[in-house]
Amino acid sequence: MSATPINYAAVLADLEAKRVQLDSAIASIKVIIAQTGVMAATAPPVPRIASLSDVPPRAFVGLSVSAAVRQLLEMMQRRMTVREIMQGLQAGGLKPSKYRNVYAILRQRESDKFDVIKVDKKWGLAEWNPELPPRSNLIVPKNQKQNQKQKQNNSE
Repeated sequence: MSATPINYAAVLADLEAKRVQLDSAIASIKVIIAQTGVMAATAPPVPRIASLSDVPPRAFVGLSVSAAVRQLLEMMQRRMTVREIMQGLQAGGLKPSKYRNVYAILRQRESDKFDVIKVDKKWGLAEWNPELPPRSNLIVPKNQKQNQKQKQNNSE
C-alpha cells in the first residue's frame, strides 16, 4: 500500500477559490436583504392552464373563495364571467357557491383589495388594466353621500 502525497498548495488554492465564490454569494444576499428585508416574500409560481377542465382537482382546498378567485384568474390569464369562476372554483375543490355569493365576494375584493376588477361583465385582475381606476374611486361611500345631502340642506 503506497501513500499518495498530498499537494497542500493545490488544496489551499482550491479552498481560496471557493472562498471567493462564497464571498460573492454572501455579498449578493446582503444586497437582496437591503432591498427587500430579511424575509423576502416569494410565492410559488401559479401553473398556467388553458381551460376550466385543466384546473387541478385540489387547487383551492383550504383557500377562501376570495383567495381562490384570485388564484383561478392567475391560472387562466383571462377575464371570466361569474359562472365560469364558479365552475373553476368547484373544479378546484371548493364547495358549490351561489351566484350572488360569488358576485358579492368579487365586488368586496374589488372595493377592498383593488386587485380584481369587472370589465364588460367579466372579471379579471386589475393589473391587466392599469388604465382603469379602482372601483372604490368611482363609488362615494354612503356616509359621504349623507354628509353631502346635509351640507346641501344646511346651505338652503
